[in-house]
Amino acid sequence: MRILISNDDGLNFPGLARLRERLDQFGETWVFAPAEEKSATGMALSIHNDVPVIRLDERTYEVDAFPVDCVNVALHSGFAPPFDFCVSGINKGVNMGQDIWYSGTVGAARHAFIHGVPSFAVSCGYLDATGDFAKVADIFAEIFARFSSTADQNFLLNINIPMTAKDAGDIKWAKLGRRIYRDNYKREVREDGSMLLNLGGSVLSHGGEADTDFDWYDQGFTVITPLTIDATDHKKLTRHRA
Repeated sequence: MRILISNDDGLNFPGLARLRERLDQFGETWVFAPAEEKSATGMALSIHNDVPVIRLDERTYEVDAFPVDCVNVALHSGFAPPFDFCVSGINKGVNMGQDIWYSGTVGAARHAFIHGVPSFAVSCGYLDATGDFAKVADIFAEIFARFSSTADQNFLLNINIPMTAKDAGDIKWAKLGRRIYRDNYKREVREDGSMLLNLGGSVLSHGGEADTDFDWYDQGFTVITPLTIDATDHKKLTRHRA
Protein backbone atom coordinates (compact mmCIF):
# COMPACT_ATOMS: atom_id res chain seq x y z
CA MET A 1 0.00 0.00 0.00
CA ARG A 2 1.25 3.47 -0.90
CA ILE A 3 -0.09 6.50 1.00
CA LEU A 4 0.29 10.17 0.10
CA ILE A 5 0.33 12.54 3.08
CA SER A 6 -0.08 16.30 2.89
CA ASN A 7 -1.49 19.14 4.99
CA ASP A 8 -2.00 22.91 5.10
CA ASP A 9 -0.16 23.63 8.37
CA GLY A 10 3.27 23.07 6.85
CA LEU A 11 5.80 20.28 6.57
CA ASN A 12 7.14 20.72 10.10
CA PHE A 13 3.79 20.76 11.88
CA PRO A 14 3.58 17.95 14.51
CA GLY A 15 0.16 16.82 13.30
CA LEU A 16 1.73 15.65 10.06
CA ALA A 17 4.66 13.95 11.80
CA ARG A 18 2.43 11.98 14.19
CA LEU A 19 0.15 11.03 11.31
CA ARG A 20 3.04 9.66 9.28
CA GLU A 21 4.35 7.65 12.22
CA ARG A 22 1.01 5.87 12.56
CA LEU A 23 0.43 5.32 8.84
CA ASP A 24 3.87 3.79 8.38
CA GLN A 25 2.40 0.58 9.81
CA PHE A 26 0.05 0.27 6.84
CA GLY A 27 2.53 0.69 4.01
CA GLU A 28 4.83 3.07 2.22
CA THR A 29 4.21 6.71 3.16
CA TRP A 30 5.18 9.67 1.00
CA VAL A 31 4.99 13.27 2.21
CA PHE A 32 4.48 16.23 -0.11
CA ALA A 33 3.70 19.21 2.14
CA PRO A 34 3.90 23.02 2.07
CA ALA A 35 7.09 24.72 3.17
CA GLU A 36 5.02 26.89 5.51
CA GLU A 37 1.44 27.22 6.72
CA LYS A 38 -1.12 27.61 3.93
CA SER A 39 -4.39 27.50 5.86
CA ALA A 40 -7.65 28.64 4.24
CA THR A 41 -6.24 28.33 0.71
CA GLY A 42 -8.98 25.94 -0.43
CA MET A 43 -8.37 24.61 -3.93
CA ALA A 44 -5.76 27.23 -4.89
CA LEU A 45 -3.41 25.86 -7.55
CA SER A 46 -0.30 27.48 -9.05
CA ILE A 47 -0.80 27.60 -12.82
CA HIS A 48 1.70 30.12 -14.21
CA ASN A 49 4.05 30.53 -11.24
CA ASP A 50 7.05 28.28 -10.68
CA VAL A 51 6.68 25.81 -7.79
CA PRO A 52 9.93 25.33 -5.81
CA VAL A 53 10.38 21.75 -4.61
CA ILE A 54 13.07 20.36 -2.30
CA ARG A 55 13.61 16.62 -1.91
CA LEU A 56 14.46 16.10 1.77
CA ASP A 57 14.79 12.33 1.60
CA GLU A 58 13.65 9.46 -0.60
CA ARG A 59 9.95 9.95 0.14
CA THR A 60 9.69 13.45 1.63
CA TYR A 61 9.27 16.61 -0.44
CA GLU A 62 8.93 20.22 0.63
CA VAL A 63 6.73 22.15 -1.82
CA ASP A 64 6.79 25.93 -1.51
CA ALA A 65 3.21 26.40 -2.67
CA PHE A 66 -0.40 25.53 -1.79
CA PRO A 67 -1.66 22.18 -0.43
CA VAL A 68 -3.31 21.39 -3.78
CA ASP A 69 0.02 22.07 -5.47
CA CYS A 70 1.62 19.55 -3.12
CA VAL A 71 -0.85 16.87 -4.13
CA ASN A 72 -0.60 17.76 -7.81
CA VAL A 73 3.19 17.53 -7.71
CA ALA A 74 2.93 14.17 -5.96
CA LEU A 75 0.51 12.83 -8.56
CA HIS A 76 1.87 14.32 -11.77
CA SER A 77 5.54 15.30 -11.46
CA GLY A 78 7.01 11.83 -11.84
CA PHE A 79 8.66 11.96 -8.41
CA ALA A 80 6.46 9.23 -6.98
CA PRO A 81 4.64 6.10 -8.19
CA PRO A 82 0.82 5.93 -8.06
CA PHE A 83 -0.88 6.15 -4.67
CA ASP A 84 -3.57 3.95 -3.13
CA PHE A 85 -4.77 6.59 -0.64
CA CYS A 86 -4.29 10.23 0.26
CA VAL A 87 -4.49 11.55 3.83
CA SER A 88 -4.48 15.30 4.46
CA GLY A 89 -3.81 16.49 8.03
CA ILE A 90 -3.80 16.33 10.92
CA ASN A 91 -5.18 19.87 10.86
CA LYS A 92 -5.20 22.13 13.90
CA GLY A 93 -8.80 23.18 14.33
CA VAL A 94 -11.91 21.58 12.88
CA ASN A 95 -13.22 21.78 9.32
CA MET A 96 -17.01 21.49 9.40
CA GLY A 97 -19.92 23.05 7.56
CA GLN A 98 -18.81 25.63 4.99
CA ASP A 99 -15.24 25.33 6.29
CA ILE A 100 -14.75 22.59 3.73
CA TRP A 101 -14.77 25.17 0.90
CA TYR A 102 -12.02 27.28 2.46
CA SER A 103 -9.87 24.61 4.07
CA GLY A 104 -6.53 23.77 2.51
CA THR A 105 -6.66 20.46 4.38
CA VAL A 106 -9.90 19.46 2.70
CA GLY A 107 -8.75 21.03 -0.58
CA ALA A 108 -5.71 18.75 -0.74
CA ALA A 109 -7.82 15.64 -0.09
CA ARG A 110 -10.47 16.80 -2.58
CA HIS A 111 -7.85 17.30 -5.28
CA ALA A 112 -6.52 13.77 -4.82
CA PHE A 113 -10.09 12.44 -4.97
CA ILE A 114 -10.74 14.37 -8.19
CA HIS A 115 -7.74 12.56 -9.63
CA GLY A 116 -9.01 9.13 -8.62
CA VAL A 117 -7.33 8.60 -5.25
CA PRO A 118 -9.58 7.72 -2.28
CA SER A 119 -8.90 10.38 0.32
CA PHE A 120 -9.28 11.46 3.93
CA ALA A 121 -9.23 15.00 5.35
CA VAL A 122 -8.40 14.79 9.06
CA SER A 123 -8.93 17.66 11.49
CA CYS A 124 -9.16 17.96 15.26
CA GLY A 125 -10.04 20.28 18.11
CA TYR A 126 -6.49 21.21 19.10
CA LEU A 127 -5.71 24.75 17.97
CA ASP A 128 -1.92 24.89 18.07
CA ALA A 129 1.22 22.76 17.89
CA THR A 130 1.03 21.76 21.57
CA GLY A 131 -2.01 19.51 21.05
CA ASP A 132 -1.99 15.76 21.61
CA PHE A 133 -1.67 14.87 17.95
CA ALA A 134 -0.30 11.44 18.83
CA LYS A 135 -3.68 10.54 20.33
CA VAL A 136 -5.53 11.95 17.32
CA ALA A 137 -3.25 9.98 14.99
CA ASP A 138 -3.97 6.79 16.96
CA ILE A 139 -7.70 7.34 16.56
CA PHE A 140 -7.42 8.08 12.87
CA ALA A 141 -5.24 4.98 12.37
CA GLU A 142 -8.17 2.87 13.60
CA ILE A 143 -10.46 4.60 11.11
CA PHE A 144 -7.95 4.25 8.30
CA ALA A 145 -7.63 0.51 8.98
CA ARG A 146 -11.37 0.09 8.44
CA PHE A 147 -11.62 2.02 5.19
CA SER A 148 -8.37 0.98 3.58
CA SER A 149 -9.55 -2.62 3.68
CA THR A 150 -13.09 -2.07 2.37
CA ALA A 151 -14.15 -3.02 -1.14
CA ASP A 152 -15.45 0.53 -1.69
CA GLN A 153 -12.37 2.42 -2.82
CA ASN A 154 -14.13 5.55 -4.09
CA PHE A 155 -14.52 8.03 -1.25
CA LEU A 156 -13.68 11.45 0.13
CA LEU A 157 -14.16 11.46 3.90
CA ASN A 158 -14.04 14.57 6.06
CA ILE A 159 -13.13 13.55 9.62
CA ASN A 160 -13.20 15.74 12.73
CA ILE A 161 -11.85 14.36 16.01
CA PRO A 162 -12.59 16.19 19.29
CA MET A 163 -9.98 16.70 21.99
CA THR A 164 -12.02 14.54 24.37
CA ALA A 165 -12.03 11.48 22.08
CA LYS A 166 -10.21 8.46 23.54
CA ASP A 167 -10.56 5.98 20.69
CA ALA A 168 -12.45 5.38 17.45
CA GLY A 169 -15.42 3.81 19.19
CA ASP A 170 -17.66 6.85 19.35
CA ILE A 171 -18.14 7.78 15.69
CA LYS A 172 -21.13 9.46 14.08
CA TRP A 173 -21.82 9.83 10.38
CA ALA A 174 -23.37 13.23 9.77
CA LYS A 175 -24.20 15.79 7.13
CA LEU A 176 -22.52 19.17 7.04
CA GLY A 177 -23.96 21.80 9.34
CA ARG A 178 -24.17 25.55 8.79
CA ARG A 179 -21.11 27.54 9.78
CA ILE A 180 -21.53 31.20 10.81
CA TYR A 181 -18.56 33.52 10.33
CA ARG A 182 -18.26 36.92 12.01
CA ASP A 183 -15.44 38.82 10.30
CA ASN A 184 -13.87 42.08 11.38
CA TYR A 185 -10.80 43.60 9.73
CA LYS A 186 -8.11 45.53 11.55
CA ARG A 187 -7.29 48.62 9.52
CA GLU A 188 -4.04 50.53 9.23
CA VAL A 189 -3.81 53.71 7.14
CA ARG A 190 -0.39 54.21 5.61
CA GLU A 191 1.33 57.52 4.91
CA ASP A 192 0.37 57.45 1.24
CA GLY A 193 -3.31 57.06 2.12
CA SER A 194 -3.53 53.39 1.19
CA MET A 195 -4.79 50.93 3.78
CA LEU A 196 -3.64 47.63 5.19
CA LEU A 197 -6.43 45.29 6.27
CA ASN A 198 -5.86 42.24 8.44
CA LEU A 199 -8.60 39.71 9.11
CA GLY A 200 -6.62 37.69 11.63
CA GLY A 201 -9.25 34.98 11.82
CA SER A 202 -13.03 34.93 12.20
CA VAL A 203 -15.28 34.55 15.24
CA LEU A 204 -16.89 31.19 14.57
CA SER A 205 -20.23 29.71 15.53
CA HIS A 206 -22.78 27.45 13.85
CA GLY A 207 -26.48 27.21 13.15
CA GLY A 208 -27.24 24.66 15.87
CA GLU A 209 -29.17 22.21 13.67
CA ALA A 210 -29.55 18.66 15.00
CA ASP A 211 -27.84 15.62 13.48
CA THR A 212 -25.10 17.63 11.77
CA ASP A 213 -21.32 17.47 12.06
CA PHE A 214 -21.39 20.38 14.53
CA ASP A 215 -24.11 18.79 16.63
CA TRP A 216 -22.39 15.44 17.09
CA TYR A 217 -18.94 16.97 17.47
CA ASP A 218 -20.20 19.23 20.26
CA GLN A 219 -21.49 16.09 22.00
CA GLY A 220 -17.98 14.64 21.97
CA PHE A 221 -18.21 12.31 18.98
CA THR A 222 -15.72 11.88 16.19
CA VAL A 223 -17.65 12.85 13.06
CA ILE A 224 -17.28 11.53 9.52
CA THR A 225 -18.94 13.30 6.61
CA PRO A 226 -18.68 11.75 3.15
CA LEU A 227 -18.17 14.47 0.55
CA THR A 228 -18.87 14.59 -3.18
CA ILE A 229 -17.59 16.73 -6.01
CA ASP A 230 -21.03 17.52 -7.44
CA ALA A 231 -22.04 20.97 -6.14
CA THR A 232 -25.22 21.08 -8.25
CA ASP A 233 -28.37 22.28 -6.52
CA HIS A 234 -30.50 19.40 -7.80
CA LYS A 235 -33.76 20.70 -6.29
CA LYS A 236 -33.52 23.99 -8.16
CA LEU A 237 -32.34 22.25 -11.31
CA THR A 238 -35.34 19.92 -11.25
CA ARG A 239 -37.77 22.76 -10.55
CA HIS A 240 -36.51 24.95 -13.38
CA ARG A 241 -36.34 22.07 -15.83
CA ALA A 242 -39.97 21.30 -15.02
